[in-house]
Amino acid sequence: MTEGFTAFNLIYEKWIPVQRKDETKVTIAPWQITEGLGSGNPISELDAPRPDFNGALIQFLIGLVQTTMSPANDRAWKNVLKNPPSPEDMKNTFEKVAHAFEFDGDNARFMQDYDLSEGADNQVDNLLVEMPGENTIKKNADHFLKRDSVKKMCFPCCATALFTLQTNAPAGGQGNRTSLRGGGPLTTIVKGNNLWETIWLNILEEESFKNLGDTEKSNLVDIFPWLGPARTSEKNQKVTSSDVNPKQMFWGMPRRIRINFDTLESGICEICGGESHYLVADYISKNYGINYEGGWRHVLTPHTEDKRGILPVHLNPGGISYRHWLGLIQNDGDGNKQPAFIVDKFRDRQYNFNLLSEVFNHSPSIWAFGYDFDNMKARCWYESQMPLIIVNEDIRAEYENVISQLIKSAEIIAGNTRSCIKEALFRYSGNVKGDLSFIDSRFWKDTEPEFYKTLHELHGLLDKGENTAELKLNWLKSLTKTSFKLFDEYSQLDFIGTADPKRISLARRDLGKYNSPKGQKLKTILGLPIEKSTKTMK
Repeated sequence: MTEGFTAFNLIYEKWIPVQRKDETKVTIAPWQITEGLGSGNPISELDAPRPDFNGALIQFLIGLVQTTMSPANDRAWKNVLKNPPSPEDMKNTFEKVAHAFEFDGDNARFMQDYDLSEGADNQVDNLLVEMPGENTIKKNADHFLKRDSVKKMCFPCCATALFTLQTNAPAGGQGNRTSLRGGGPLTTIVKGNNLWETIWLNILEEESFKNLGDTEKSNLVDIFPWLGPARTSEKNQKVTSSDVNPKQMFWGMPRRIRINFDTLESGICEICGGESHYLVADYISKNYGINYEGGWRHVLTPHTEDKRGILPVHLNPGGISYRHWLGLIQNDGDGNKQPAFIVDKFRDRQYNFNLLSEVFNHSPSIWAFGYDFDNMKARCWYESQMPLIIVNEDIRAEYENVISQLIKSAEIIAGNTRSCIKEALFRYSGNVKGDLSFIDSRFWKDTEPEFYKTLHELHGLLDKGENTAELKLNWLKSLTKTSFKLFDEYSQLDFIGTADPKRISLARRDLGKYNSPKGQKLKTILGLPIEKSTKTMK
């Protein structure tokens, strides 16, 4: 340890970058999250130098609050929402687990292997999940993200990068375990008016965890795995939600890592640009860390359910849009896609407590984010916000049924658009290989504003008990208009001299036929009446 250095504790130190309502940027300790609530200038949001750091930090804060001050029941939860604790109260609460949040020192360290004394040497930039792996560097294939681009990190950025990696850990070669939710999980957070509300809206009452694992395991090492020797997995040993306290879901530690604090440097942090006398340059690691399996249901992640069990949702190319509404905000209707536990809980609380009128001065929203991984390679970080439109319980079933119809009809027309563009571009479209997902991405992006406009109109119609058939037909017209627009753009109609005009014309005719509002398939999906044939048999 560098001479003159004092311990860095993540409860007491000011290391979390935030922005206040008046746009002032400050750095706070975790116990200061309620600071300014009564002054009209609360902390509005996180302000980390990277978007994935913001995603990690909100999960860190939710996990810390959930672990230390879970409300006994919904009534207690509501009382705290209306009467937030003071920063001093928060500090007193967090102090009870402060020893688990020492980032450096000779004993247990936050998110680091308890007794790892030797392992592979790593430059500190390997904590960043998008950095090229060892095999990529050996092949000299790091074309887009170059090695050695981040050689030094300050303690706050290093701690955040470490937590980000453990929370999102992708496949990393033999014995390098993925995160508790697998590589690059999709996370959904209910957003409030300020940072404290956002945190508390994602807190569950203690009773909920009894259905998610063995809450009788109250030893802190069963929540914070770095407080004891690692449950290694050389022989494929597994850790399930019954083996430890279910709140370990917030503190999963699949990677065996120990930061090197003996060779600290002075200079500029190459993540945040801040100056420091204590910059981390390297760490050691070893494979066969904790292997999380066995039906973990993380409360902040949507899940699918099939014969293999409960599986967390992961991101694919194309980002997050309203096409993910089914399974992200509401059940998909078929029962195998389920929103995150906390999203369902928010909706239940709204109906029970009338939260919208009591708390919110704007429509609540879902903040969804995560990495899209191709095995161990990070392709992209995606995030998006979607409105949580709350409707009365008496129209909820019909409201959600119509939303399902709108989205499924959009899926059909998106598929028609992509297929007909392929027909226009290629003589033998069935044999064409390659990724045309960019067409789908454009379709969903271009139709998203109309979707949210339609949702608000739908809410109004159902509130008044009016018929929704015209709304559905207008939705189809809007989808079809976008479909033709994309077809004309991508089928090279503007370059008719280099294309096959007959093939393009036939493909465009097919697109019109497939997207016709008179078609039985689309009418069936939208629940519109199907005209019976008037032909008579001879």
